[in-house]
Amino acid sequence: MSTVLKGGVVLGASSGVGHRLARRLAAGGQQITAVARRAPELDEGVAAVSADVRDYAGLERVIRSAKDRQAVDYIVNCVGVGFYAPVGADYLRAWTDILTTNVASLLSLLSIIDTHCADLPVFVQVSSMAAHRPSRTPGNLCYSASKAAARVIVEEYRKQVRAAGRRTRVSMVSPGFVEETDFGRNFYAHAPAGVARADLYGAHENLTADDVAAAIAHLLHTPERVEILDLIVCARDQPA
Repeated sequence: MSTVLKGGVVLGASSGVGHRLARRLAAGGQQITAVARRAPELDEGVAAVSADVRDYAGLERVIRSAKDRQAVDYIVNCVGVGFYAPVGADYLRAWTDILTTNVASLLSLLSIIDTHCADLPVFVQVSSMAAHRPSRTPGNLCYSASKAAARVIVEEYRKQVRAAGRRTRVSMVSPGFVEETDFGRNFYAHAPAGVARADLYGAHENLTADDVAAAIAHLLHTPERVEILDLIVCARDQPA
């Protein structure tokens, strides 16, 4: 029997996978708190909250408020950024943004969960295939490093949860190239004008945000005895 869920929190819900996931779960009758730096535009009945995951105190308020308002059966972290920021030039601003958003804010979120949601049934971190092998996109080294670091954090956190005797299922979802996301739109935001811009999505058919949202929804609804450690999802034609 699949898990019966009442609601949860989706972080990074203003666009891409987070937006599609929040809509999918809300359409299934669940109470959703949708969180993003710019307030998500979602269907009526979804609590759309503007918050920056890089702000510990602000993120803590969001999680506490969600728990006061509704059932929180899961927290799904879809937040992530990636920019063209190769070694060999001054991309400190981009490197800092990547590492703060993808690594430090994950540590903040897990610390807040430990403090306020120790009984959380499911935590899901949306990652990338770049967590498992270096990204093949030129200029994407820092992003790969951040995703690899996040994978280690999630794996160690799962051990910590088990050692404490808690029942939280800790999962990661690692997609390949996903269209309709801010990653593709903003990848060259820090690049100087002379840098050649590669076609990130032209090599083959890619995943859609709906594809990944459907995979996450499936993971959430698995029986309580099932813990999916890492679900790698990619388009059939994307090289592994």
